[in-house]
Amino acid sequence: MKMTTLFLCSFLLCFAGFAQMPAGFNTKTTIYLVRHAEKQTGNDPALTPQGNQRAGALAAFCKDKHLSHVYVTAFRRTQMTADSVRLLLGVDTVHYAADTIGDDLYNKIIAQHDAGKSILVVGHSNTIPYLIKKFGVADYDTKAIPDAEFDHIFIITYKKRKAFLQPLKYGTASGASATMQ
Repeated sequence: MKMTTLFLCSFLLCFAGFAQMPAGFNTKTTIYLVRHAEKQTGNDPALTPQGNQRAGALAAFCKDKHLSHVYVTAFRRTQMTADSVRLLLGVDTVHYAADTIGDDLYNKIIAQHDAGKSILVVGHSNTIPYLIKKFGVADYDTKAIPDAEFDHIFIITYKKRKAFLQPLKYGTASGASATMQ
């Protein structure tokens, strides 16, 4: 029963969360957005052992996604989260500004000719919700992802000039997700 309810909620969210396709994108564009994996403390921290495991789980998730680039911020935690994907798939990383506007990321996607391709974006708990909105899911709630949650992956696809959001989980459950299981 619990799994059925979760499936139905995910199914409804997939079709409820849609809006306008950004200029330059097309129906072949797929954007995978994740928050960086678990991090140590301090200024520009590295990943924890759990974060390294999550980065491996992200690589396993992305292994057959045919990504053209991985987009990361200037912070080590996003770069380290993406390293396994980058190495496994042999794709380059592109650095973008970590902000809630998303213009730099959008402009870099266009400049890299990645509109119409599949890409991975590794961001932060306070930027991912705004990036989801930037890429066409206008009704998405922009509250930050809780500090203890690292297992979300948001997939944005486009059909008939509309953006569709499919929220999923990957790797070991974290934060509030771990207590729900």
